[in-house]
Amino acid sequence: MLLAIVLLSLAAQVPALAPSELGPSVGQPLPAIAAPDQDGRMRDFVSLAGPKGLVLVFFRSADW
Repeated sequence: MLLAIVLLSLAAQVPALAPSELGPSVGQPLPAIAAPDQDGRMRDFVSLAGPKGLVLVFFRSADW
């Protein structure tokens, strides 16, 4: 019970972030990043984009 009270009090102290404050805004350029693909090759946005551009979706799973 004490642990639950402590956790609730800590959660109440964390300021909530608005989704609009997270990540780049619409139309804002993405920062240059690179990450390994499934074969270990380093890939960046330029190497992933096709002739019509690139759609990048980040999905936060609700299954924690």
